Formats: sequence, C-alpha cells, structure tokens
Amino acid sequence: MLLDVSTLLIAVFAGSVLQAGVGIGFSIVVAPVMMISLGVTSAVPLLLLLNTLVSAAAIDLRSGPQETGTITRSILSAFVGICAGLTVYSLFSEGALLLTTAAFLFFGLVVNFVQVPPVLGRHGAVAFSGVSGLATVWTATPGPLIILGLLTSGRSAQEARVLVQPVAFAGYGAAFLLHGAFNGALVSNPSSIAPLVVAAIVGALAGRVAGKHLPQKLIKTAICVISVAACVALVRQAYLLG
Repeated sequence: MLLDVSTLLIAVFAGSVLQAGVGIGFSIVVAPVMMISLGVTSAVPLLLLLNTLVSAAAIDLRSGPQETGTITRSILSAFVGICAGLTVYSLFSEGALLLTTAAFLFFGLVVNFVQVPPVLGRHGAVAFSGVSGLATVWTATPGPLIILGLLTSGRSAQEARVLVQPVAFAGYGAAFLLHGAFNGALVSNPSSIAPLVVAAIVGALAGRVAGKHLPQKLIKTAICVISVAACVALVRQAYLLG
C-alpha cells in the first residue's frame, strides 16, 4: 500500500512538472497509475481536480495580454463542447467515445505536420478548444487538443504552453464541478488527497519555472510525443473494451 502511495505521489509530481513545463502530459503520466491504484470511478474526478489545480498554478498572468480575446473565446468554445459532450454522452458506447477522441487527436497531429488549411488560421485554437470540451467530458484528456489547436493557429511552442493553461483550467474546472455534483465521496475525506494536491502544486510551480528555459523545438517535440502516446492509449483502451 505504501508503495502504491509513493508511486502515485511521484507520478503526480512528474506529471505536474511536465504539464506546466510543456503544456500537456499530466493525465498521460498519472491516469494509468491512479486508475490501477484507485479504480476508474474514483480516479476520474480526482484527475479532474488535480488537473484543475495544476493548470491554475501554471497560469502566467503576465504573459500574452494581447491574447485575452483568444483565451476568452477558447474558454467559451470549450464550455460549448462540454455541454455538447454531456448531451450525446449517453448515445455512444465508451469505446466509441474513446475512438472518436483518438481520431480528433490524430487529426490535430496531421495538421501540425502538413500545411495548415487557411480556413483554420488564427481561429484554429478556438475550434480545437470546442472539440477539447467533448474530450474533457468523454475521456478527461482535453490538453493535447487545446495545445495542438494553438500550434496550428500559428503560435510558437513557448506561447502555446502558456496559453493552454487558462483554457485547460476552465475546462477541467467545469468538468470537475459537474462530476462533483454527482460524486461527493471525493471531498468527504480531504486529508486523503492532501498529499496529492501538494505534489501537484509544487510540481506545477517547478515546471512553470523550468518551461521558460526549454528550447522551442524540444517543447513541440514533447507535445507531439505526448499526443501520440495519448492517441495510442485511447485506441488501446477502446480495444480492451471490445
């Protein structure tokens, strides 16, 4: 049991550093360990809570004031996606939702390796944020879609890793509140999750500092690798579900 707790704390810290440092990665690192340790029912709302805290700690209020409009529209688009995702959630099997999210991710990766269609342009971030709202409700993995949208809209990797945080914070926060409305067990024993919260916040602050010094190419490569890993994980989970 002690090994499980230690492993989970290490995963949360490492995932937080990665999330704040390159813009995504928390769920990819933490979700497998947490779902094995706690089970899917308990893991999903806790993942959403920790993701919300990590994104909040990683927000840099001094960066990109000229991007306020894009951030606001992206958040609103994500909320629309969340509502749409909730509306259709019961109409599809879990496997179908996982494969659909994987398809969106694959499209985002392809767009980043070829010429971006003119129809996306600087509005790509807003469009991808709407799709990320669907992924938030369906699989709790919106991060790759948001940051890929920022990259396809012409932002640099450093800009994308910063701008993704407030959008992810709003999306994860809204999804957590929706889960919390139906699941009060998560907050019934706050002392049990306090170490995870501390590990998440400390890791996010460390990643926020480290991310400023990372080369653009390294950040973009990390984003693509993590996105591919997320895509593979989603397809694998859908296959296991049959």
